[in-house]
Amino acid sequence: MYESGRHTGGTVLAMRYNTLRGFMPYPIAHPMVIQRAQAVLELQPIYLDTETTGTGQTDRIIQIGIVDTHGEPLFQSLVNPGMPIPAESSAVNGITDEMVRDAPVWTQLWPDVEAILKGRVIGIYNAEFDLRLLRQTNKAAGLPMSIETNQAFCVMKLFAAFYGEWNARNNGFKSQKLEFAGRLLSIPIPNSHDAIDDARLTAALTHAIANFHPK
Repeated sequence: MYESGRHTGGTVLAMRYNTLRGFMPYPIAHPMVIQRAQAVLELQPIYLDTETTGTGQTDRIIQIGIVDTHGEPLFQSLVNPGMPIPAESSAVNGITDEMVRDAPVWTQLWPDVEAILKGRVIGIYNAEFDLRLLRQTNKAAGLPMSIETNQAFCVMKLFAAFYGEWNARNNGFKSQKLEFAGRLLSIPIPNSHDAIDDARLTAALTHAIANFHPK
């Protein structure tokens, strides 16, 4: 399986970035990061995104989108979470209680989602968050979590290393928003907080990094 920790670079890459910072404009686009993106694409990953009731430990998925390695939709659905959607979450993703009232519940969707994800390398922008929400939603539905953490690679961490802005407090590369990443690389897909669009943008971002040619 794919080891996401290796994907973001280690001590050697960090030292090289430390040398480059201050001398090159962003993105630094170190060749090691571009090579990692190319290596990931050889694994024919699929890409996943979710929208949720919130970010807490009891929140659940209310929309899921999965696309293939080229950004073509494999699965998309609203989800009835069985709990109210807070107004502040609706303000971000545009999904309301009324919109999910007649949507399938997670137990109806999970068999299809599981079949698509099982055994595949999965690209996710902020993988830690989406994997946690998958676990929480499965737990709330009384379902086992069959998707392994090491199936996922975090495209947010990949882009952070590609962009190269150093966060001295955390001793690592600073995370950037998906919308910013897409805009920087001139990807004509909006970060709309719609799960299928954001999964498509994540796929396109991985390809853009892999095919990046410094000017």
